[in-house]
Amino acid sequence: MKIRHVRLRAFTDARTFGVDIALDDGLNVIRADNTSGKSTCLMALVYCLGLERSLGPNLNVPLPYAMRQQIQVDKEGDAYEDVKQSYVMVEIANGRGEKLCVRRDVEGGVDRKLVQTWQGTAIEDVDGHAERQDFFLHDPGAAVRDLGFHSFLAAFLDLELPIVPRYDGSECPLYLEALWPLFFVEQKRGWSTTQGPFPTFFGIQDLSRRVMEFVLRLDIGEGRRRYAELRKEIAYLEQRWKDKRSDLVSRHRTDVRVSGLPTSPTVEFSRHSEVSVSVYFENEWMSVDDLAREVKARRELLDASEPRETGAAQDELQGRLAELEEKESELSAMDTVLRQEYRVAAGERETINRRLETLDVDLRRNLDAQKLQQMGSTTLGVVVDTMCPTCHQPMERELLPEEGGAVMAVEENIALVRSQLQMYRSIGEMNEGILGDLQTRSESVRRNLAEVRSGIRALKNDLVRPARALVWSEVEEVIRLEARVGRLAEMQEDIDGSVDELEDIARQWSELKGELDGIRISGLSALDHQKVQRFQEVVQKLLGVFGFQSFGPGEIELTKDDFRPHAVKEEGDGERVERNIGFEASASDGIRLKWAYYLALLEVSQKFRINHVGLIMFDEPGQQQMREVDLASFLAEAAESVSQKGQVVVSTSEDVDRVRESLKGSTAKIHSYEGFMIQPIA
Repeated sequence: MKIRHVRLRAFTDARTFGVDIALDDGLNVIRADNTSGKSTCLMALVYCLGLERSLGPNLNVPLPYAMRQQIQVDKEGDAYEDVKQSYVMVEIANGRGEKLCVRRDVEGGVDRKLVQTWQGTAIEDVDGHAERQDFFLHDPGAAVRDLGFHSFLAAFLDLELPIVPRYDGSECPLYLEALWPLFFVEQKRGWSTTQGPFPTFFGIQDLSRRVMEFVLRLDIGEGRRRYAELRKEIAYLEQRWKDKRSDLVSRHRTDVRVSGLPTSPTVEFSRHSEVSVSVYFENEWMSVDDLAREVKARRELLDASEPRETGAAQDELQGRLAELEEKESELSAMDTVLRQEYRVAAGERETINRRLETLDVDLRRNLDAQKLQQMGSTTLGVVVDTMCPTCHQPMERELLPEEGGAVMAVEENIALVRSQLQMYRSIGEMNEGILGDLQTRSESVRRNLAEVRSGIRALKNDLVRPARALVWSEVEEVIRLEARVGRLAEMQEDIDGSVDELEDIARQWSELKGELDGIRISGLSALDHQKVQRFQEVVQKLLGVFGFQSFGPGEIELTKDDFRPHAVKEEGDGERVERNIGFEASASDGIRLKWAYYLALLEVSQKFRINHVGLIMFDEPGQQQMREVDLASFLAEAAESVSQKGQVVVSTSEDVDRVRESLKGSTAKIHSYEGFMIQPIA
């Protein structure tokens, strides 16, 4: 990212105020006296790109009264004019050289959450450029949706923002506002820490580490990012499996029994699934195919026999009626028994669930006790519970022993409770299977009972028909069975389709699981070490150039977790001892360390392919009353290190002659202003 042009405009009733700053590659120094508008111009860029939340949680406009309420006509007088309308506009370019103009209104215009953009044009040509595209800011989706400005800006800058976890368990992108403090050091809070300060109010876990891993484009960060993505995708597939399996079982539970479906996807199922579908018919389980063969045999037997008259078949019909009435009695009794067994199993389920809830409470209590114990608490003693651990009824105090024997340690209690939780969960799964089986059998018995009663009615109708009438009860029975087989065949087809989908889910799950198991996130890769080592070496070199004195430049190293600088001193016995820079370094050395850290990161971006935008903005790097020689060395080093591959913007109130002397022989561009930078222009 390179800034090509910054424009500020403020309109009063009488005139127009504004300033235009055209910036070049390399080092750009904006020099003006204090309170002249240097910080305003830099903040205008921050505001225009919607990055004000990098400065704090509120969305207040980070611009002074001159752009929002009243503007002073000149520095020598005391005349003010009311601002009726104002806006800021910037022209930037990406690594491919593509131009983008961005405008955002401050006062008197459109909503501040609206951002207007023009692609492929310079800021001077915007008025005649009709291809404008609008985006929104600071509303949900601004960082991920097509019309969200930060989603568009990240794509324009070729930044693929990772999804990172928050402390509340949710996820969000690694927002541009979280990265921006590595590219812009603002005057008020920016110099207070070496790294950042980063906006922690987003609630992103390990924010500084995640920002540095992303900006340095570390393999460990990419691995951690891919690891998180895989876990999310695997969890999604597991939920899809659970939903699909539950839907399949619940839709057909009353008709058939589906066996061989694991409760979660497995590698074995992805390669070879053995799912069987059976139906409860005439007091036994049989496959749908076996039932179809049984019905086909009865149909063939019926087709092979001659049509019979009711008069000739009276005795057989009477015998068949007696058999069906006896079968009706048996099925009714079986239905009653199955209902009772279901009620018992449902009661067991409630008991298991209550026991699981109690064990969960016990586990939480023991974990809390363990935490207190680890903190050094000595008040943990034997707690006598007055509830029976079996039936959970209150016990009388007189029944409890006055003196206890040996008591298990907290760790033993935790292990015991966890084993019981695992056991009861397994029992619960078995209980759910029993309940499903009982429900299927019960529905099948009731369906058979209805068919038997229908057969009884058909037989009774045959018995009261004229003697020469044909027997229809046998035909009706076969028709009913064929209709049932037809329904079951449709169910079988539906189940087969669902099993195919489950197999596909299991295959995807198996592939992602294999990739997840192969990811290493335990340490830095060889390339990571090269980047971090180069980063550290440049920091140490620049500290020597800038006159850092609180520690030896070689004693400053980068931590391995979030890459913050810390001091490591070697004692007389050879032991390496870490020292806190913040407490022992002077304020001026803190500024020198900030210079070195940010310029070193920019230099690493020119040697390695990382996610640095190639831009750094320093607002008043000499604000801590740095010695003249220190600021001069900083400007000279900035001009040399950035060359033409990146861009550094520095605002300062130093004497212009000193600035020119510091940059003698360099290609840096100096923008010097007398009086207010925002001047009347019309």
